[in-house]
Amino acid sequence: MTCERYWRDGIVLVERGLDDPHRDGCADCTLAHASRQELIDALPLIGADYPGDPDWQAKVWRRIDEQRRPAPVRWRWQLAGALAAACAIALWVGIGRERPGEARPAMAIIPGEVAMRSGSVTVGARLRVEVDETSEVWIYRGGHLVFRCRAREVAEGCTPDSDGMVAQFVLLVPGKYLAIAVKTPPSTLPHGELDDDRAALISAGIEPDEYPVAVH
Repeated sequence: MTCERYWRDGIVLVERGLDDPHRDGCADCTLAHASRQELIDALPLIGADYPGDPDWQAKVWRRIDEQRRPAPVRWRWQLAGALAAACAIALWVGIGRERPGEARPAMAIIPGEVAMRSGSVTVGARLRVEVDETSEVWIYRGGHLVFRCRAREVAEGCTPDSDGMVAQFVLLVPGKYLAIAVKTPPSTLPHGELDDDRAALISAGIEPDEYPVAVH
C-alpha cells in the first residue's frame, strides 16, 4: 500500500517551513516530495511566451523527464497528484484569487527571487496572512514585534479586501518569525514583546492563531 500522508499532512508542513520527520523515514513520502519539487521547478516554464513554437509544451515535459530518476509505476499517480497540488498553489499564490467561502485566517509563503529549497524558507520570501474584517495581524521576529496590520487598515503591506484584510511581510532577515492572527484584540495590545502579548491575550480569553516560520 502506498503511503498518502505527504499529500494530506506533509505538504502543509513544507509550505509552513516546518520539518517533517515522517518524510525522512518514508520512501513513498520522500518520492512524492521530490516529484512535487520537480514540478514546482518547472512551473516558470508553463505559460511562458514561446512565439512561433507550437512544441513548447512538449519541451516542458522533456525537461521534467530529463531531471527525474527511474521510479516505480506508482510514480505516475504521484506525479498527477503533484501536478494538481502545484497548479492549485500557482493559482492561489500567483494570481491571488480566493475561492468563495474559504476559511480565514490563512497563511502562505510566497517565494522571492531566490527559489526556496524544499522544506526551507529563504530570505526575500513573503509571508502572507489573510484574516477576516475584525482581526489584526502581528508578526514577531525573535520575540519582538516587527509588523502590525490593524483591522481594515490601509497601509504598506496591509490591504483590505471583500472578506477582511491581506497582510504581506517581506522576510529580509534570517531567523525565527511568528505571525499571529488576533480576532478583536484589546485596544491596549500589542505591547511589542511576544511573551507579554501572548499572556495578555490569554488573560483576556482570546486564543490567537499562530504561524511559525524559520527563515534561512
